[in-house]
Parts: sequence; structure tokens; C-alpha cells
Amino acid sequence: MAAKRQRSPRSPLTQEFARIAWLLQLFEKGGQSKSVVLGIGDDAAVLKPLAKRWVWTIDACVQDVHFKLPWLTGEDLGWRSYNAAVSDLAAMGASPIGALSSLALPATVDSKLWQDIARGQARAAKALGCPIIGGNITRAAQISIHTTVVGDAKHPLLRTGACPTDEIWLLGNVGAAAAGLAVLMHVPERKWDADMRGCVRAWRRPRALLKEGKLLSGCATAAIDISDGLAGDARHIADASDVALVLDVRAIERAILPRVRRVAAAMRRSALDWALGGGEDYALIATGSSRKRPRGARCIGSVERGQGVWLERVNGERVAVQAGFDHFAG
Repeated sequence: MAAKRQRSPRSPLTQEFARIAWLLQLFEKGGQSKSVVLGIGDDAAVLKPLAKRWVWTIDACVQDVHFKLPWLTGEDLGWRSYNAAVSDLAAMGASPIGALSSLALPATVDSKLWQDIARGQARAAKALGCPIIGGNITRAAQISIHTTVVGDAKHPLLRTGACPTDEIWLLGNVGAAAAGLAVLMHVPERKWDADMRGCVRAWRRPRALLKEGKLLSGCATAAIDISDGLAGDARHIADASDVALVLDVRAIERAILPRVRRVAAAMRRSALDWALGGGEDYALIATGSSRKRPRGARCIGSVERGQGVWLERVNGERVAVQAGFDHFAG
């Protein structure tokens, strides 16, 4: 009698191919831009050269460094990581063409979690007009998402153009994401009020300010997005342009959302500290002439000769501002 054939268990390789096939179906629904000749599904994407300049960036989102799993859903994670990467294009006044996504997952991750991550990426890609055109999936000890984004701009905004007599502009909000993170870390969910939930959502679901970045093109002298805190990212402009950035404490406090101030009061924390050092709001800081300030931009300070970043208090006193978040700080 012939031996009964044993069914071999599904190998990780087979699982990988099945996941890739599922991702292909999901991401193909996002469409393509005119610059993409060949998108997701082959060994590599193919782009068509344009008259504009290409702008490239890559961003990492790593478990237990940028997030902890109990803090957000898979869709939150996919959305958050994608917007964080595309925000770099916004800071340079660029339009997105497409993105490559590298997803590393532990073997223990269930299919719902990684599919939700991909759904969050797909929804962010559609909302931003930045299709996923390729990527990679592999196994790792922890969840890690690396997103490479390419865009184009006729005249990309840099950090090096800030000039004395320029204003400092803020587009978007600061402090809300830091407030949300503080709530996640220190307040049980059953005790969250509407303000706390709004701040948590700001951390979980940031938005890359692409339209605002395009408004800056042609009028700003320098720009950057706020990922590591207003103070730290302002310092990048100051160093690159060899100038001093003087931040007006009253203007910054006016720019902080009321809900952030209420959450700070409830937690006995400083809303100003969250605005200056919290980061992950993905608002934009830019410099430029007062005559060219775009609609929606708030003046929060001035550029002067000198070095570093300074906070000007109500009484006119100036104090040096420390840098923002450092991935390698002890």
C-alpha cells in the first residue's frame, strides 16, 4: 500500500509570497502619478525623468523607539509612519511622486495587525496623492517601517537661505502631539476627556502639510518640518544659514491650541515646553520677508545676525533654547 502523502506545513517563504500578493492588490488601488512608468509589482519601480528637480527622503518608524504597540492601532501606525516621511517633501515645497515601503515584522505578528498597517499606509497614500510604487517585506525582531519618498519641485526649499531681517513663520500647530504622547504615557484611557482624546489623535494621526509647503515655495527663504520639536528644528535652520533665530514667546503661546493648554493645566505640565521640545506635529517652520508672508502663516519671531536659537520673553529678556528630541541621547 502506498504511503499516505504528508501535507507539508506552510513555509515562511510561501507566507511571504502570499503577503506580497495581498499588498499588491491593496496598493495597486492607489493609482499612479504621471511620472511613474512602472509601479509596484516588479523588481523595481521605473520613473520618468522630469524637467523639475527630484526630491528624495527616507524615514524610519521603529517599535519601542518611535511608538509602543499599546498606544495605537495598526492603521494608526501605517498612517503615522507614511505622513512622517511625506512631511519632508512638504518642508521642501515638493509634490509627491511615489513611495517605497520596507516593512519588517516579527514572526509572531498576526495577520490582522500587519494588514491594518498596510491599510493605514494605503489610506495615507491616497489622501496625500503619493502612491506606493514598490517596497519590501521581511522578518525581524520588532516592527520596523522604512518609507522612502520621491517628489519633485522646480525650486526646492532648503535650510540654508534664512537672512537677517527675515520673519520666522509657523504653519500648522505645535504641542498637540507631545500632549497626546504624555497622555498615552501617564493617563489611563478611562480618565481621558475630549481634550486629551484630541491630543492623542494628533499624535496618532499627524498630517503632512503638502499644500502649505507649496505655499512657501517662491516666498520663503528657508524651511523645515517639525519632527523633533520647534526649538531643535529651528536650530537646524540657524546652523545651516549661519544666523540666529529669535522666537517670540507670546506669539508661540498664542499659536498653541486651547485644548493643549487645558491638557497641560490638567497634567500640571507646560504647554510651552511641549511646543518647543515635543515634536512630531509635522508643522512647518519657514523664514521670509514680511512682505511675502503667505496666507495662514503666523509670525513667531525674527532672524538676526548671530548664532543659535533664542526665546524672547515678555520682558524682552532672551534665553538660549535647548535642542529638541535626540534619538541617541542617553
